[in-house]
Amino acid sequence: MASDTPERLSFPCDYPIKVMVRVEHGVRSHVDAIVERHAGPLDLSTVTERPSAQGNFLGITYVIRATGQDQIAQLFAALKTCPQVMLVL
Repeated sequence: MASDTPERLSFPCDYPIKVMVRVEHGVRSHVDAIVERHAGPLDLSTVTERPSAQGNFLGITYVIRATGQDQIAQLFAALKTCPQVMLVL
């Protein structure tokens, strides 16, 4: 029987974060720096990019080693302050 209660995360765990940004010079390195500030050094083999059809936007997926809900909340808040970031999931 399915439950309506969301499954709780068990930390530490690998946690995917998707960031949609406007394509501008240097935006990827800026967003990388924000993620690293909150999650430590990036394993670039776990980072993927997907451009929009017109090339105006870029979807970047990071897989971080999450240590707790506070870390994730602080990272999301920091990403949302970046002017080029349109969406964080």
